[in-house]
Amino acid sequence: MHGKKFCLVLLILLWATAAAAVDIPLDRAPVRGPADAPVTIIEFLDFQ
Repeated sequence: MHGKKFCLVLLILLWATAAAAVDIPLDRAPVRGPADAPVTIIEFLDFQ
């Protein structure tokens, strides 16, 4: 039963993550690598 619950939670998390995805403008951001890279990693830091 724990395996079924884990799969359900995982599916919900994956769906919520995909639904919350947004495009972030990078025109003035410091970047590394090619613009057409298959993966983009964005790091957000809040020092407050």
